[in-house]
Amino acid sequence: VLGGFGARGVVDGLERLVSDVAPAQAQGVVMLEHEQLQVSGEGLHRELRLVPRLGLAPQQHERFQAHDTPLGRLHAALDGGLADARAELVFARAEQLVHRPQIAILEDLLQVQLLRAQGGAGEAGQDGKRGEQAVHDTENARRERIRKGKIPVCRAPRPAADAPGAQNRRAIHVRMPSTMPRPHALLCLLSLSLLTPVLLRGQWPQDGSDLKADPKAVFGTLDNGLRYIVLPNDEPPGRASLRIYMDAGSLMEEDDQQGMAHFLEHMAFNGSRNFPGGEMVEYFQRLGMAFGADTNAHTSFKETVYMLELPKVEPKLVTEGLQLFRDYLDGMNLDAAEIDRERGIILSEKLSRDSIEYRTMIAGYKFALPESLLPERLPIGIEETLKTMQRPRFADFYEKWYTPKRAMIVAVGDFKDVPAVEAEIQKQFADAKPRRGDAPDPQLGKISTGRGLIAKLHTEMQAKSVDISIENPRPAKNKPDSAAARREKMVRDLADAMLNQRFSKLVKAEGSPILAGESYSYEYLEFVEVIGVMAQCAPENWQAALTLLETELRRAVEHGFTDAEFDEAKAGLLKNAQLRAAQADTRKSRDLASGIVSVMAAKKVFTHPSADLARVKAAAESLTREECHRAFVETWSSPDRQLFVGGNLKLEGDAEAQILATYKASQEKPVEAPAQEQTAAFAYADPGPPGKVASEKVDAGLEITQAVLANNVRVNIKPTPFEKGSVRVTLNFGGGKLTAPLDKPGLIPFANSTFIAGGLEAHSADDLRRLFASRTVSTDFSVGDEAFLLAGRTTADDLEAQLQLLAAYLKAPGYREEAQRQFQNNLEPMYVQLRHTAEGVMNDKVVAFIHGGDPRFTFPDIEEMRKRSLAELKAWLTPALTRDWLEVSITGDVEAKAALDAVTRTLGALPARSGEKPAYEKERQIAFPKGPQTRDFPFQTEIPKAISILYWQTGDMRDIQRTRRLSMLASILDDRLRLKVREELGETYSPACYHVANDTFTGYGYMTAMIECKPEQAAALAKLVTEIAAGVAAGPITPDEFERAQKPLMTQIEQMRRDNRYWSQNVVRNCQEHPERLDWASSMVSDFGSVTLEELPGAPRASRLGQQHGQRLRLR
Repeated sequence: VLGGFGARGVVDGLERLVSDVAPAQAQGVVMLEHEQLQVSGEGLHRELRLVPRLGLAPQQHERFQAHDTPLGRLHAALDGGLADARAELVFARAEQLVHRPQIAILEDLLQVQLLRAQGGAGEAGQDGKRGEQAVHDTENARRERIRKGKIPVCRAPRPAADAPGAQNRRAIHVRMPSTMPRPHALLCLLSLSLLTPVLLRGQWPQDGSDLKADPKAVFGTLDNGLRYIVLPNDEPPGRASLRIYMDAGSLMEEDDQQGMAHFLEHMAFNGSRNFPGGEMVEYFQRLGMAFGADTNAHTSFKETVYMLELPKVEPKLVTEGLQLFRDYLDGMNLDAAEIDRERGIILSEKLSRDSIEYRTMIAGYKFALPESLLPERLPIGIEETLKTMQRPRFADFYEKWYTPKRAMIVAVGDFKDVPAVEAEIQKQFADAKPRRGDAPDPQLGKISTGRGLIAKLHTEMQAKSVDISIENPRPAKNKPDSAAARREKMVRDLADAMLNQRFSKLVKAEGSPILAGESYSYEYLEFVEVIGVMAQCAPENWQAALTLLETELRRAVEHGFTDAEFDEAKAGLLKNAQLRAAQADTRKSRDLASGIVSVMAAKKVFTHPSADLARVKAAAESLTREECHRAFVETWSSPDRQLFVGGNLKLEGDAEAQILATYKASQEKPVEAPAQEQTAAFAYADPGPPGKVASEKVDAGLEITQAVLANNVRVNIKPTPFEKGSVRVTLNFGGGKLTAPLDKPGLIPFANSTFIAGGLEAHSADDLRRLFASRTVSTDFSVGDEAFLLAGRTTADDLEAQLQLLAAYLKAPGYREEAQRQFQNNLEPMYVQLRHTAEGVMNDKVVAFIHGGDPRFTFPDIEEMRKRSLAELKAWLTPALTRDWLEVSITGDVEAKAALDAVTRTLGALPARSGEKPAYEKERQIAFPKGPQTRDFPFQTEIPKAISILYWQTGDMRDIQRTRRLSMLASILDDRLRLKVREELGETYSPACYHVANDTFTGYGYMTAMIECKPEQAAALAKLVTEIAAGVAAGPITPDEFERAQKPLMTQIEQMRRDNRYWSQNVVRNCQEHPERLDWASSMVSDFGSVTLEELPGAPRASRLGQQHGQRLRLR
């Protein structure tokens, strides 16, 4: 996804680009290698260190994790280390959905991952003890809910283990972003000019292939050409995921219809044959489906997909879901008044996309695709047509392109009677007919090949850095999906992975000119192959960075790869195939449904992970380093090279000539073969004599084992069946932010960014990556609110190795200078974001304001930040690492006894830890600003956007019943904002309200509402939100509003409790330090279910929500 910049592009695209543009709005399939992510250096390692955990604490986001949201999956991946995290960042950002105020938090992730993590917001999934966030966010969570994009995004499905390419990578099948942030990434869209399908419409990819489709999947085609896939899957039990895929997107638009495909997708929610306008969302809320989380859609260049997550697999619900899909196919009302009302939302959405990166992207499109229709058909459209298109033109597009042959139904869920589901599909869709015949795909121009060596500079002085790419697009071999085709791709992916290992080391080298580097190759739509290398750098280093890219590319072509590089890449390949196969039986229906859509859109075979593993094993036996080198040479055999330089660089004179001259000068220099390397054995495999269990007990109700070892290490273990082959481990130790030295501002983000990057005393971070290439282990560190956190994600077989690695970080952290260099090199890009984006201001000035200026929640000026050192970090962390309170939590597919034995042999061998933890009463005090106040936070930007934010003080989390009811109240306010501001006034794309309750800082909590808008709208919208909030405080709240808040919540809680993330992050973690977490988990379902409408008018509802309270903040 995110174009040709691969894992590194995911990193940067996710942190700085896609937040302002519409990711995944284009059709396409890109694979992102799980193993490559592990071995490709700076594109992954630096970023996750720079962005440790995105500052997101999943235990603070129970509400969002509850229904397996992209954010929740992101948290899960972050627990899994670099590979999972980088992969998950792709779809975490891409899965921002078009109609989803309830999961608005996703709309910040890209910017926040840089900004907040640098601000030490804490590790995703590790910070604190929140067990009640199914319906509200705690303190750190608020920081992440900055209202960024509000962008209609092509949903990036969960990577399906059975997706094409899965045998050699963690296949992430994602529709490419319509607003591709990187110009060099745009070349992957070249193939759009070659839309001659490999398969005739109506055929299945497995027809004629030697690959066998998943045997559980049932494939069918109706007489009218509509296709369907039904897959029985019992995770989660009693639920189902439905999709209708339409082979129709923005590329089908005519000149006066630009933006029509996406606009039409919006109109699907504004009334249809069986679901009247203004009632659809409310109807599904009453059934227990959350707006955005369970009812959704996305539009891209060549597809539109509508999604439903059914709370129950009941015949009535399945029928109604399919009825709705039939309405989407040919029953939309397209009421003229509704069209006019929706224009404001669409235009607001378009405004939210405007950014430095979006403008750079457009320049890149025009450079890469000068003779293609693509640059003229961005899914968001143009203002002229969005303002003027009338109903007849909507009907023209709808009736021409929404036809049965272009439709596919996907149903995945706990179906006990698959034939009955097939029969219902037949019943609902058999009589559907094309209203204007079946139109062929449009002609999209041609690909400009044979251009030789060309260059382009695009200057945006408010960009955070310079991105340089060398790309070489060429026609794809146009091969159908087959075992041979997948093996061929596997070989090429291994070559990219090996080059990425080199980039990882080069980034860390002293004096390195690059901040990140990446090699990538992929096919897009089976028509065009895009290959490239890219680097990110400071503007003054652009020539050195371009030279390095050219040199390393040529070194790989001329001399190939080393044995150590090959062994590492191949080990990762096997490991990930094994992991996918192990986890196949507990894949979520939501992920499978989205994955099937992606696979089918790419015309690939939907295979099973066990079959993929068998192919990987067979291929691995014959794969050689020389074969990978030959494939890499062939990949780069064309003389065409497109050099794109974009960012905060301005060159006097002929910029393109200077770029070309730099490149040609580099070509004249000889390159030497890479040096062969040897990696020593892991130095910490023998932790010493094992410890002993001093006490042990089991909570029978929650099935949690709690033990205390003789050295005072606390152990909490919860075996679960929810995710086979996956075990989550977290170490909580010391006092985290409560112990932060106030005279060293910035030390928290410095710690988050450098601790893991510094490696161990005996091994660098690169050494560790290679040592554990064949093992499923990971490490991450963050400064939580009241503890430091080390975390990893592993398997039962590798649990002891994971614990050995975490124990080594406690005993012998490396504090290498390369980690500090990386941090320092990335400060300027980070501060550009802080100065010139609303998100930056939000994470800096606003966070500081609502925390009373506390240094633990502020960014110092950049010069002060540069003073932070490894010596300061070591002095701060050493007591916590060596002797403070330590509690380890293990959750997942593991037996309690085996897990406890592994802990005694590793962490049990550590020197004695403290048996008590200080109260830190003084350090738990934060002064929420006294109100009411109206504050402006100005910032300089070329993008005319603002955020209007309101805060009302509430309280901390300790009164859990009050907290839960405040969360429900926030949901009601959120829904009123949606109805008034979005649906009635059309003033903004996605307003949002939520409640934050903290359980670390005494008395700290608030309710907040955010709206992204034009600068001139900020004051009026703040006033309107204040009035709406006052109305909620004054009452009445209707029974219908209450039901529409409570039922989706109960659905989310039910699903959440079958998710390891919830148990790991909200219950098991620190449950000996905070035993109330067990009580909260036990009472959650019954308490939320017992809330009554009559309770809301009490103290929670009156808590400072009226007009006389609150903070009005305007970022503009």
